[in-house]
Amino acid sequence: MKRRNYLISIIIAVMIITSSTNVFAVDNNSWTDATKTSQGQSEKWSEWCDKWEKIKNSPTQMSLSPGSDETQLNFAWYSKTCEIKPNLKISDNPEMKNSTALQVTTTNATEGFKSNKATATDLKPNTRYYYSYTINGKWTKPTLYQTKNSKRYSFAFVGDPQIGASWRCMPKDLSEDEIQDRAVRNDSFNWNNTIESIIKRDCNISFIISSGDQIQSRDKGKSNALYNKNEIEYSGYLSPSLLKSMPVATTIGNHDSPSGNYSYHFNTPNQSGLGQTTAGSDYYYRYGNTLFIILNSNSKKISEHKEFIENAIKLNEDATWRVVSMHHDIYGSGEHSSSPKLTRMRYKIVPILEANNIDVVLTGHDHIYSRSYILKGAKLDESSMITEKDYEKYTNGEKEKNEQYENYMRSIEDDYAVTNKSFMVVKKPKGVLYLTADSSTGSKYYNLSEKQEAYIASRWQESVPTYSIIDVTNKTFTINTYRTDNNKKIDSSFTIKK
Repeated sequence: MKRRNYLISIIIAVMIITSSTNVFAVDNNSWTDATKTSQGQSEKWSEWCDKWEKIKNSPTQMSLSPGSDETQLNFAWYSKTCEIKPNLKISDNPEMKNSTALQVTTTNATEGFKSNKATATDLKPNTRYYYSYTINGKWTKPTLYQTKNSKRYSFAFVGDPQIGASWRCMPKDLSEDEIQDRAVRNDSFNWNNTIESIIKRDCNISFIISSGDQIQSRDKGKSNALYNKNEIEYSGYLSPSLLKSMPVATTIGNHDSPSGNYSYHFNTPNQSGLGQTTAGSDYYYRYGNTLFIILNSNSKKISEHKEFIENAIKLNEDATWRVVSMHHDIYGSGEHSSSPKLTRMRYKIVPILEANNIDVVLTGHDHIYSRSYILKGAKLDESSMITEKDYEKYTNGEKEKNEQYENYMRSIEDDYAVTNKSFMVVKKPKGVLYLTADSSTGSKYYNLSEKQEAYIASRWQESVPTYSIIDVTNKTFTINTYRTDNNKKIDSSFTIKK
């Protein structure tokens, strides 16, 4: 108990504590204006603005990712091109005595920067470690990383930070660079608040899963491995102090996919080369009794995703739980998830998920929260399909919704695929649960679909950032989801029992 209390005190010490509750204002632009939150109306906002001016042009903060299993930890960070080769060491002593030097791999990144990556191995459970790395030849102050008990653990799940997406709501008399600067400053402040809310609720989480779209900007219309106009957004995404001690398993979103700097900032384990786009490919990691499979759903090569899933499972056949994370919400409750483009993806990949006994699929993309029933056996009704162009015309009001549209919407409800309507606990389910995360920053919200789909058990959108805490044991997988302004639940606790 003393060790746990000591750990809590260390974590709280690095947090920016607020005595007031976040209160998020909802406006017609459907975003969260940081200055209208209770934290934004305190001295925290001016402190953040001062900090932002110092870090915004240097995306060199450390990024932690889960390693191949719970005994490993992956590091990635930028250094400036002119710096000497960086080093990194790790120790179980805060004074870095008897430290171990890790092998650092350095490659060229976007203009002016190099990407450095390293992996710590043979980490013991429930142990405090400290790491330090060099900047311009000088060692940084040691940073704490606490391993957990992987036999019974929890992790957080967040959706679409999309740092910079609030640019549409910035004053129009600013320059393009000033608009991006203001938007990233706003969204990063809210991102910091969300990370703090997560850790204050459960300081013992082992890692965070992000469903993708870490940042907003990309070179539209083409892929560009050296595109660097979103590096300021990575500065904002990596800005929370708590992320220096918390691994994040990032998923490649459609805003991440065309840029190479995703692959420079994140050191993801077991990269396969399957499902490849400019940002990276499918990867997996094992944590305790769970196999986590992260799919790059921007790649439409379904056969490659199938091969990757089967290969990962073959190497982890003893895993009790099988969890997939992918960006696109094939069973969500927003306009994106009902588009013909995504429903066609749904009917191609769902049989693969079911054949491989996947338990849960974590998604984002639609910036709304939804939880499906347990689903199995859905099939495409080709006779009711419409074109993507027609769907867009129906949804944006260019074309009046008619019987063709209604038939299509009914055909993708998949009510016959619902295997269990238990509201709080499902025992030995036959099928897959699909969970879609809302925006974790409020940089952009979308509306719920007009009608709640037959496959949806619960959904929510009140234009407030949210996050989920998921508790895992050998027999149970429990999901609780909270809003960040008052930390109240937005959905009932839901448990799958093996």
